[in-house]
Amino acid sequence: MNCTKLLFVLVLYSFIVVVNNAEYHEYCIIGSGPAGLQIAHFLQSTKRDYIVFEKHDKPGFFFFNFPRHRKLISINKRHTGEKNRKFNLRHDWNSLLSNNKNLRFTRYSNEMFPSADLMVQYLNDFYQQNNIHVKFNTKISNLRTVSTSEDVDTCLRMNKNSTHCSSTENKSFSKYYMKHRNKIRFRMVDQKGNPYSCSIMLIATGLSIPNIPEMHGIELAEGYETVSINPDDFEGQTVLLLGRGNSAFEVAQSIYQATNFIHMISRSRVRSSFATHYVGDLRAINNQILDSYQLKSLDALLETDLREHALRRRVDGKIQLIEKPRNNSNILYNNRQTSLGYDRVIRCLGFKFDKSFLNKSINLTDGKGREVKYPKIDGDYQSVDVKHLYFVGTLAHSLDFRKSSGGFIHGFRYTARALYRILENRYHQKRWPSKMLTIGSLLNYIIKRMNEADGIYQMFSELGLNAFELIVLNMQYGANYSGPGRDVFAFDRATASVNSADRSNFLHPVFYYYKSFLSKFNNSKTIGILPEPDKIHHVLEDLLTLWIVEDTHILPLQAFLEDILNIDLQQHSDLTCVQSLLSKTYDTLTTNCLHNMKEKTIYKHRNFLNLASRE
Repeated sequence: MNCTKLLFVLVLYSFIVVVNNAEYHEYCIIGSGPAGLQIAHFLQSTKRDYIVFEKHDKPGFFFFNFPRHRKLISINKRHTGEKNRKFNLRHDWNSLLSNNKNLRFTRYSNEMFPSADLMVQYLNDFYQQNNIHVKFNTKISNLRTVSTSEDVDTCLRMNKNSTHCSSTENKSFSKYYMKHRNKIRFRMVDQKGNPYSCSIMLIATGLSIPNIPEMHGIELAEGYETVSINPDDFEGQTVLLLGRGNSAFEVAQSIYQATNFIHMISRSRVRSSFATHYVGDLRAINNQILDSYQLKSLDALLETDLREHALRRRVDGKIQLIEKPRNNSNILYNNRQTSLGYDRVIRCLGFKFDKSFLNKSINLTDGKGREVKYPKIDGDYQSVDVKHLYFVGTLAHSLDFRKSSGGFIHGFRYTARALYRILENRYHQKRWPSKMLTIGSLLNYIIKRMNEADGIYQMFSELGLNAFELIVLNMQYGANYSGPGRDVFAFDRATASVNSADRSNFLHPVFYYYKSFLSKFNNSKTIGILPEPDKIHHVLEDLLTLWIVEDTHILPLQAFLEDILNIDLQQHSDLTCVQSLLSKTYDTLTTNCLHNMKEKTIYKHRNFLNLASRE
């Protein structure tokens, strides 16, 4: 055998052994945080072939370190006065979705804002009790796509006459190839070189690496990810915080009783979540330093662009923030330098997506503007660059960034469910869950769902319910109610008249009716996140978010449905029935309320992923 032929055989043999030993799964999930565990749980419920890769030795490792001062800012509301499980999930911000009653985070703590240590325990319990398939201590790298031709039997393609083609190894490879040839779309390896292949990739790694700006002298700043959490370490010091999100205010709240004073700097003004209705903005639990600032006790907030400044250390050891000249990209400082020096500068500028596990051949497009930290995706949570590669959890937040709750557990548990249903439909031909209703049961069921459905409540403006030609039920705040600087405590902040229901400010149900949705969707004119409807109906806001008052909620809705469907629903309206339905658990409907109607006309009613999130 000549050298060339020998080399070919050796290379071929190596290729066959590696491919043959590659562990194959239909679904590969990277990351065992809450999003990874949630989508894995859904896949397991239908016995799909999946695996979760986790580089650490425990699930939810992010919560071992963050938040640094260990207090969650997600609400743990244990009591609502209601027994309906779906309704209660509207106010439980930490639990993942499952049928296990013991896996309700509300059972883990009595505190409204519990310790992050309990989240670590909860996620581990969720993993164990649901028997989620996780490979721990497995760091994935070199994730790449597989071309159609790459998995052709190499022996037959490269050298049909090779004696190695009839070997045992090649036969084994051929069986492997024939079984998975139309399925393998991705390959990857772990830190030990073990190969893996799969058909569908689900990325659930979250935002995991610190966002460090291109700023001269930034190395003088400590990072939020490593800064001391002992207030005594800041005794009598002057501190500059870079950033003005919850992590910056979390640090400030922890140390401001020990410092001389704290200055916080950011290019945007403070946005409080109670004003913007975006839970990623500043939460009241962290905002005590605002009192100190407004009551003139030395602490202060400044607005400026960090990219126009630099940090430098003075001869006395203090750190200065100085301005760069705007007409010169070189690091030359102008004459106006502040005399103020800081003992410590702390960088609290959030996190971003870590792409280091990707092969160079996968070049993901980033979002635009403030969404640059997220990968750009379509409305089905799929990468715009790579087919069959999907993002779960916080990484899918670009679709509803600053609009809804998809960046947080109480939001992305529902977007993960929506993605799961998309996968079931796309790859397994399973229809989206639906119900068959008689006309007589229509009104009662719609009222029940708008009063209990947790997904559309937590993912307001993004997820909804639909039926018929198309009726979309969406939860929305008033169009002009949310935003920085808005007076959300104004005397006229709420409306009590059914005639002005369209001016409701607090979260309330809105019905959009379309005779032909697709044609409307292709029209660029929209109302908020949806195309302009043929007709629209606002249900009057309610203090307790229970829309069951006959005169103000049910009868106006009934009139709207009768108008668009051209049917008489009056004989089927039964408030007592509706109230009894609301006391039941999810999908438990009384026989009298749903099945005693004589009409034969049947309609569909199903969960709906809002197409308005598509670009």
